[in-house]
Amino acid sequence: MVLLWTERILDFPVRAAAVDSFLRDLKAKRAADLNAVLVTLNEGGLCREALRHWLLKEWIVVAPHSPLTAMTGPAFTRDLTLREFCGESPDPESLPPFEADGALEVEEEGRNDDS
Repeated sequence: MVLLWTERILDFPVRAAAVDSFLRDLKAKRAADLNAVLVTLNEGGLCREALRHWLLKEWIVVAPHSPLTAMTGPAFTRDLTLREFCGESPDPESLPPFEADGALEVEEEGRNDDS
């Protein structure tokens, strides 16, 4: 499911570029200019929704020394894509394959041995 605020970022190149730059800084420096990205988003509701999402996912924390700086949170990973960071669900094809098939084969093999 794509959130409305996700589209409002990704559908506007300037906003998407600002969030991408913010994410790159987080990956490279483990800190980024929160104020710059929020100013570029330029809409109060959109800023609140994006910030809430990033904080709830624990991808960022607001720096204790300055509310204008974000630092990487405990759940932050360098594998985050711009689309995931903006609230879009990962593409199912990009996820690792589900390994239940292997478990099923083992079960079936075990049943064949019992018969």
